[in-house]
Amino acid sequence: MIREIIVPTQNTYVLHLPDNLIGKNVEVIAFSNEDISGGEAATNMAGKRTAEQAIAFYLKNAVDFENIKKWNREDLYD
Repeated sequence: MIREIIVPTQNTYVLHLPDNLIGKNVEVIAFSNEDISGGEAATNMAGKRTAEQAIAFYLKNAVDFENIKKWNREDLYD
């Protein structure tokens, strides 16, 4: 997989593909970061998140399955 972010200086771009992609279906997509909902702010935030922030988010939003009432099929008919 090749992912490259560029700032074009012309309206043409030459892409050199590695040998392992020859003969395969390859999709090339071009869009501006500003076209994505949220613009540059969302892109910048995604790049600055750390593992500690991801763990904190998980712990804050995790479901504690020990506190969920257990049920069985017979409970469905009550």
